[in-house]
Amino acid sequence: MRHPRDRRGARAAARRRVAPPPSPSVSISTFAVAPVPSVSSIAPAKVEALGFGVEGLDPLEQAKETWTDPTALVALVPMKTRDAVSLGIARTIVGPGAHHGNLGNPAIARHRVSRAACLEGLKGEVVQTKEQRSICGAPWEVPVYADGDPSHAKVCIDQFEYPNRPCDLPMVFTHSIVAEKLCALDGKRLCTQEEWTLSCEADPKGGPPSAYAYGEQMDLHACNTGFPKSTTCDVDHGLFTTCPTESDPAGSHPRCRSRLGVYDQHGNVAEAMTRKEGKVTYVQLKGSAWFYDGKMYQDHCRFDPRWHVDPVDASWHTNYHLGFRCCRDVGGSTPEKKL
Repeated sequence: MRHPRDRRGARAAARRRVAPPPSPSVSISTFAVAPVPSVSSIAPAKVEALGFGVEGLDPLEQAKETWTDPTALVALVPMKTRDAVSLGIARTIVGPGAHHGNLGNPAIARHRVSRAACLEGLKGEVVQTKEQRSICGAPWEVPVYADGDPSHAKVCIDQFEYPNRPCDLPMVFTHSIVAEKLCALDGKRLCTQEEWTLSCEADPKGGPPSAYAYGEQMDLHACNTGFPKSTTCDVDHGLFTTCPTESDPAGSHPRCRSRLGVYDQHGNVAEAMTRKEGKVTYVQLKGSAWFYDGKMYQDHCRFDPRWHVDPVDASWHTNYHLGFRCCRDVGGSTPEKKL
């Protein structure tokens, strides 16, 4: 999320049509990658007994240059069924000229952590327990509750920023109205601000809430935060061409995890969610990005900003550091919405 004094220029940039992306030939990561220290603590056999980890996921399985490869980009889109209709919708909203991708602009994107290093950092960790998968009915989702009883959860939230796969880069430059449609393809919806906040602060044992997902005190080293904003970024005159996306693969910072099991709610990319006022559902942006410095605003779980507030059906705001995650009602898929 940018500094408040940048909002006027960002708002103007968001209203302008972003220039079509170039077709560069670059690798998925242009930064020198520093290995993530392993936090392995459980043998693979025990991980399998307790739940589900990243063991077995291919460290090289990530589409390169998906911004200019619609087929590869659509393959990242989760959906209930991959029939012709669903695939047609996905191609329309993330296809050529739609300006959505998990690299940002691949010509200038910089990602400090590789997929392989991310998987190494999560090696030996139970990412999702068997109970969580049983309640939610899908991989990489966790029930949201605060009374110590997961069976009381009414909603499950994605553990990772969309497309909700461990160690994939989060999608950015995705308009909020499109984010809602992408969630709906998988029988989900954008999370509400209340659901997002509870998943950040709640104690699964029923104890008091925490200020931050990872604890009581701000720690810029726990998440993908504390890195300077690019000096080349000109949001007013070249948002796509000058502002490099510097996200890390989701889950790259194992300490950046809430007690319920949700990753990257601080840093990496900011997230779009919703809140209802009267009969109108608005988009609410929340969280922070990699350039959060601890001084811009209070990035705790309950921070309640009012950035780019628009009705969901009219929310076309997009940015190089803005992503989202989805939620699903417990007991079945969220009712289908008109796409």
